[in-house]
Order: sequence, then C-alpha cells, then structure tokens
Amino acid sequence: MRPTRCWLAAGVTLWLSGCGNALVEGEGGAGGEAANGAGGQGEGGGGGAATTPWQACPLYVDRPNGPQAECATFQVPLRWSEPEGPTIGIFVQRLLGDGPRRSQLWLLEGGPGGSGADFDEWMAALHQSDPALDLYAIDHRGVGRSARLTCEAQETPTSDWGISVSPSEAAACHAALTAQWGGDLAEFSTTAAARDLGHLIEVNREDDLGVLLYSVSYGTYWAHRYLQLFPDQASGVVLDSIAPPGIDFVTYDEDFDRVGRDFLALCAADGVCSAKLGSDPWSALESLASDLDAGHCAAVQQAWGLNREALRLVLAVLLMSPITRTYLPATIYRLQRCEEADVAAIDRMLTLLFGDQTTSYYDTLSSDALFYNVSLSELWPDQELHPTLAEIEETESSLYITTGLTPRVAAVQSEWPAYADDAYVDAWASTQTPILMLNGDLDPMTPLWLAELTAPHFTDSNQHFVIIPRAAHCVTAQTPTVFGQPMCGLEVARSFFADPMAPPDTRCLDQIPAESFAGDPGLNNLVFGTVDLWENVSGFSAQAEPSRRVLRQLKHVRRSVDRHLR
Repeated sequence: MRPTRCWLAAGVTLWLSGCGNALVEGEGGAGGEAANGAGGQGEGGGGGAATTPWQACPLYVDRPNGPQAECATFQVPLRWSEPEGPTIGIFVQRLLGDGPRRSQLWLLEGGPGGSGADFDEWMAALHQSDPALDLYAIDHRGVGRSARLTCEAQETPTSDWGISVSPSEAAACHAALTAQWGGDLAEFSTTAAARDLGHLIEVNREDDLGVLLYSVSYGTYWAHRYLQLFPDQASGVVLDSIAPPGIDFVTYDEDFDRVGRDFLALCAADGVCSAKLGSDPWSALESLASDLDAGHCAAVQQAWGLNREALRLVLAVLLMSPITRTYLPATIYRLQRCEEADVAAIDRMLTLLFGDQTTSYYDTLSSDALFYNVSLSELWPDQELHPTLAEIEETESSLYITTGLTPRVAAVQSEWPAYADDAYVDAWASTQTPILMLNGDLDPMTPLWLAELTAPHFTDSNQHFVIIPRAAHCVTAQTPTVFGQPMCGLEVARSFFADPMAPPDTRCLDQIPAESFAGDPGLNNLVFGTVDLWENVSGFSAQAEPSRRVLRQLKHVRRSVDRHLR
C-alpha cells in the first residue's frame, strides 16, 4: 500500500529553520525529562534568576539511557517590563567541556518555532572535536520545554494537518492561546527571548570563560536582537545563514525559485548536465511543467499526484541540500523522458524522501503557534501593507521551485493578529563584539542577496562576512565536501570559536568541490535504483555502496522532510 500523499495538498512547513541534528547520526523516539528551576534575581529586576543546581538529564531527548548532559529550567519574567510579575520557565541544556575549559558556547536554533533539542547531536559532535567548550542549548520562549505555545485540539494526529497547525485551524488555535495567555501572547516575541538569553548568560557565566554564540537562520535574527540589547556581553557571535532585520516571508518562495535558477545555471555550465537538459535547463523545466499540465507522464501523476504544482514542491525540497539537489536536474530529465524505468526511478526517489512520514519526539517540541505569532508580527508587512492572498497566489503560480510557505502565511494573516513592533524591529545593533557572518551562495531559505544586507552594518576589524561557495542553508552542516575532508563551513566556524579576535581561517574555501552532476554510484542506486544518475544502467556492486557519511546526511535530509511535510 502506498504511503499517504497528504504533502501534495498540505504543502510544506519550511521555517527559517536551522541545522538540527545534521552532524552525526541519531535516532528518533520518546524522550527524557529536564530538571525544574526556581526564581531569584535577574537582569532588569528581581523576577527571574538562579535555578536549583543543574541536574543530570539525557543528552538526547529520545534516549533516556544514553549519554548524559545537565538540564535546568530558569524562571524569568513573563513581562520583562514587570520584573516582579508572573514568571515562565526557560529550559537550558548544557554539556560541560573536559579538562581546561576556554569558553561557553550558546546555541540558538531557528524557526521561529524550532527547539534547542535540535542541537543534541551537534553538541555531541562539538564536545568531541573541541572539549574546551561548555555547550549550552536554550529553548526560545514559547517552544519546546520553555512554556511551549500549544493548541491541543489543532495539534492532534487526527486533526487537519496532524501535529502541524493548518491555515484553516489558525483562528481556533489563536483563540485557544488568547484564552490561556490573554494579552501576554505578545510577550512571546524575539525581544523577550533575547532578554531571556542575556539574563541566563549573566546568571551562568564564569569570570574566566569567554561567552560565544552560534546562531542559525531565525536564530541569527534572535542573536542580532540580543546584540541590540546586550552589545558588550558576548566574546563573539556566529551568524550562520543570516535572517537580517527587515526581512519577511512575502518573498520566501520567490527566493527559492531564484536560487533554483542559479543552481540550474550551474547545470547549464556543466558538460554532463547540459548534454542531458540542453543549454538552458530552466527552459527544460518550464516545458516539463507545461507538459504535466497537459497530462504528460500519467503514471507518475496517477501514483503520486505529481502535477505541475506538486513538482514545484518536490524540486524545492531537493534544492535544500547539497546531497539531494544533485537529483534535481535528473528528476526533470527522467520526468521528461518518462520511460517505464524512469517512472520506477522517480517512484523510488519520492518514496525515499516523502513516503511513510513519521513524527518523533523532536517534532513535538517545535511550535507552529510560535511560528505564526512571531512571523505574522515581525516577519510580515504591517497590516496596511499586507499583500492579499490572491496576489500571493498569482505570484506563486508563476514560480517553478517553491515551498508553498508564502501563501500559507498569507492565508493566516487575517486570522492571527500581530503584536506591535517595538523599537528594535527593523533597526540594527551597534556593537564592537567580534562577529562571524556566514552564508552559502546556494541557500534558498536565507539567500545570499538578503544575507549580504548585514555586512555593511558590521565592519569592525573583528567582524567578518564570509561567503561559503555552493553551501546550502546552515553552512556548518551543508557545505559540499569530498570523502575524508572536513566540512569547510564548520571549519571556518571552529576557527572563530578557537579565537574570535583573530581573522577566521578560510583556507578551506578553495577545497570545496565543484558541483557534481554525476552523483555517487552507490547513492544513485539507493535513490533511483540505477548506478547512473541519468540513464537506466544496471550493474550495481557492493563496491559502489555510498559512504557512511553520505548515508548519514541523507538520513538527516529525510528527517528534515518528515518535520517539514506534515
């Protein structure tokens, strides 16, 4: 029996999300519990403060008997303007370094709506590679174990989009949250989360240790807000895949489409790829979309509902990773040809990436409600400038590689009232803190042309903007590499962690391999069932099996798909 194809109708939930668990292999499942904290004295007043002693907890939330870390929940003011008022708990997990320690490194996940639990495996990998770091992962307020915003009726597995909140459920979800929080729903903002972060750093800092931040995607937006409020607290900040002030989700799908054009331009310049798709691969895609509208490749359309609209989503998901984007041009080529073996290859690829979607404990820690709350306030135009849903859908219809997220947000804009922007929204921090700004030039989620808006605002001698060639979203985990070499994006970040006052070591940029349009024979066989990326060639042997590292990355791509396609 074929897996449910609900993703074709529901579209995709692609937040400005981060790397997640992308560096080492891990499993999904049900998780452990964290320690509870107590109140005390904090920044801005006396409402939030010291916790009870840190308590042992599972490093991986789904492996209670696995490696151990330490966890605590800190009480902070719900309203930072009223430090003596009610409090909420902010969850932090830490993994202390071994031997002589150098710095604390605080990890900020993206979204909005992602949980710090997504860094579990990242923490394990960094702990092994740099044991001089104390690692801290924090749950943004409203997410995970930090007073998660949840709409129980709209997040049941049997509801409209399962545990994800669909546009048709948004009004009821907002009503449920308003009944619980009232006007305090506006306190679940980026500024409040940045105050939480600065306060908890102050509570936990040690005089002889530096304080570093690593942020990714929306986490960079959060980290920038932190720099507006605490310009002198940190020793160094990494902004990976940058979401700068002033951005919104209106152009999110247009940006995906534009990066897709850039990628297919590489195909045009490659002898192998252009031999298959011609000198203008984008025109080949346009022709394929028109052919699908006319009923071309009926076998795939019947099996998967892979019409023009669904193809846009499939290609967008493939574009997200250096591993999967290799299969994007070949998917166009095979759908064009649509021989029986091509239909089988496409079916195998779609089943591998989209079939039998599962929900892990990590998924239940993210929050669609927090996503809507922040996105429709700070990351969407003011009401008088709202694009209409019809306008968004008209633009969407002209795109060929798109997630469908922009119309999803537009459909909710009238159902989810925005909180008022504060003075920090759309403004820039003034700080001399060392900053490493990283972005890939094939990142469809936070594209380079938006990330580059950040560079002119941070030009101090210890503030550096580095473009990682051919890296996708989250350069520390999605920079192309060859077997046996470290990932360049991660190596540049590690050099900054070692000494944020020194220029980052970027020598590895010259070692990033050119884009491959031939693929790995073993991975080709896994994805398409043929050793050749383009042609239906048999003869697979055990010697052609994909490397363990590639399989690990593919596993995490699939895990991301599971989380994004609800």
